[in-house]
Amino acid sequence: MNRNYGIICAILVGLFAYITNILLNDLEINIGASTLALILGAILANFTSNVEKGGKWLIKIIMPVAIILLGFSLNLKSFLKPEIGYLGLFVVMITAITSFMICYLIGRYMKLDLESTLALGTGGAICGNSAVIAVSPGLKLKEERVGVILAIINLLGLITFLIIPVLSKFLNLTEEQGGIWAGSVIHAVPQAIAAGEAIGPEAMVIATTIKLSRVSLLIIIVPLCAILGNNKKSEGQDFKIGKVPYFVPGFVLTAIIATWLVPEEISNTLALIGKFMLLPLLASVGFFINKESMKNAGGPVLIVGTIATICMLISSYLTIILFS
Repeated sequence: MNRNYGIICAILVGLFAYITNILLNDLEINIGASTLALILGAILANFTSNVEKGGKWLIKIIMPVAIILLGFSLNLKSFLKPEIGYLGLFVVMITAITSFMICYLIGRYMKLDLESTLALGTGGAICGNSAVIAVSPGLKLKEERVGVILAIINLLGLITFLIIPVLSKFLNLTEEQGGIWAGSVIHAVPQAIAAGEAIGPEAMVIATTIKLSRVSLLIIIVPLCAILGNNKKSEGQDFKIGKVPYFVPGFVLTAIIATWLVPEEISNTLALIGKFMLLPLLASVGFFINKESMKNAGGPVLIVGTIATICMLISSYLTIILFS
């Protein structure tokens, strides 16, 4: 009974987040349904009990299916689109490398575990919520830690979404430069699009294309994180290659199918189902965000994430200025 209660609560929170996001978009307020689901799930968990069991079931059983369906949202040809160009592709790579490198170096200094730094780096480098959700099962992260990472990633993503259009105007960037900057740094796709639109119509197209090309990097990152997660060293044992979770080859396969084998309409429909499934999943992760988990890990994760985000902003800006 407790499990069913948590499942129902997660579904209702996800539905409420979806409807609320539509209403907020009409008011030109762009937060994102997934972010709202995470926040509302955390709030609900503080006012009711017995939701964690259902949330854990959804994360264990439904999340792998959602990850496989999200593979249909990838178009591996996006790197070849003319809107990106060599500069855009170079900036994407520099920004992604910066995110992982800074998270690793500062994470080690802060004594943050490797799995958390990889998930944090992935969230910053790729696409926020979806990226963290995609790599966390392979990295074998606990629900509480995933909740903390998602909370920090959402906070930092919202900040970059708000400041990049302002900084682009202040620094007198062209629409092309501003679009590349927005697409290479902002986490969520809707926020990257909205930020690009605030800079200009050309910037919106470029920001959208750049952002989607970053998402395509998941086809490399998801299997890599699963391999690393299965090579943990146990006490008194050597590294052993464990079984790669079934959703990893499934995710790669659906990305390949979406890119070369099935019509775009079918891929978009299946990807949309996966995105809808993410909403109750993010609500479920929110159930595990509590004072204790934020106290134990929130500080280091926030520091690492903040430094990595600042470095991403600077490295992408300097790359754009130096090579454009």
